[in-house]
Amino acid sequence: MIAELRKTTTRTGHYLRLALVCREPYRDQVVVVWLLIVGLLWILLSGSADQRWTIYFALSVTLAALLAAICAIDARFGIIPDRLVGALAACGLAAVWLLDLSEMMYRLAEVAIVLIAIVAFRSIYRWVRGYDGLGFGDVKFLAAATFWIGLHSLPVLLLIAVVSALASAFLLRSARYEVDGRHAIPFGPHLAVGLWLAWAFDPMGVLLG
Repeated sequence: MIAELRKTTTRTGHYLRLALVCREPYRDQVVVVWLLIVGLLWILLSGSADQRWTIYFALSVTLAALLAAICAIDARFGIIPDRLVGALAACGLAAVWLLDLSEMMYRLAEVAIVLIAIVAFRSIYRWVRGYDGLGFGDVKFLAAATFWIGLHSLPVLLLIAVVSALASAFLLRSARYEVDGRHAIPFGPHLAVGLWLAWAFDPMGVLLG
């Protein structure tokens, strides 16, 4: 367990160092990593330093660390490990418990709805196109993410993820990689940055008052 944690930490640090300065093999991840940093700075500078904000900040640091690890592994190996998805879900559940316990049952129901809907979409996509548009790790990630931001913010997460993936595809093209409809761009880092920005800035919360 400790050895695995040490290995994940080392991989995450290596990923962050190279992506921050747009170096191979993580050149296309520079936008993702800088958005993680911007979100954390926003949370740090915009807080009121009361007890609720302290809990929120601690949860945010935990979320940022988990997402950085997910980005590092998915960008390198094309998978989102179950242990990290499980940790993401458990910490999201703790976030609901600590910040708004009255939302617990609603959030559990939303997670179930999201999981069923995305599995159905993935199956239909494969039937129509002949290959998967989302890996099953991405499906589990979205279900876990719902604990953190709720169903109402999931469209924001997906919109940010798509824009981020397009930016990464542009960076790959600029480096003269071939990118087409079947090119396997790891989507996990883009889902991660979508969750992070939805959590940090809560745009749907602002819109809905």
